[in-house]
Amino acid sequence: MSDVINAVGLPAAHGGLGAAVSLRAAVYIDGFNLYHAVDNLGVPHLKWVNYDALSKRIIRRDETLVRVVWCTAVNTKNVAKMLRWREFRKAQLSVGVVCAEGHFVEEPRRCHDGHDYLHPTEKAGDVNLAIHLISDAHMDRFDVAYLVTADSDQVATAKMFRERFHDKQIISVAPPGRSHSKEILPHVHDTRSIEQATIEACQFEGAVIIVNGERVAKRPPQYAPPEPAAVQISN
Repeated sequence: MSDVINAVGLPAAHGGLGAAVSLRAAVYIDGFNLYHAVDNLGVPHLKWVNYDALSKRIIRRDETLVRVVWCTAVNTKNVAKMLRWREFRKAQLSVGVVCAEGHFVEEPRRCHDGHDYLHPTEKAGDVNLAIHLISDAHMDRFDVAYLVTADSDQVATAKMFRERFHDKQIISVAPPGRSHSKEILPHVHDTRSIEQATIEACQFEGAVIIVNGERVAKRPPQYAPPEPAAVQISN
């Protein structure tokens, strides 16, 4: 990697000062944090979002997207959600998104009335995000990392990144309708925010995804966009 540093504290383009290669950008997505932010918008079809297309909107114009890592998990006991997740996962894989899967466990909980029950809880998502980002930095897979989450659990990740990788940059990306974690802001170089309109512009096209003539994923009916309103012509 070149030792020449540009104005924002990043290495110059690979190959030296005169090279025409842009900085490499990688996007790391906290899947549940982003999903719940989109869900809260109350527009179900926005969930059928293409994370590769979204990542290309997030990064700066002079950068090249080289990697997208989506940290997620599925509760296999909720069959309806599991089937939707499987189609969504296949859709993401079809565009080159790396899927880092966690798992669910059932933790004992107690209601206010004293009733005990088992609550499904997602595990390993935060750990997967942290280890993929730090590992990829060690392997020099990117120059700029975009961290898509509003969760303060990633403060330690950002702090370690700043301490270890002085030739790289980490940027906080807030999901739609969410604020940046106040705790993480002192440890990042810059911030971005995803707007609802950006999610709208980054949907997978059509109800079926076909790659090399084969169907690889089908949009769940719950994620279908609304039918356009009929135009009434008065006499």
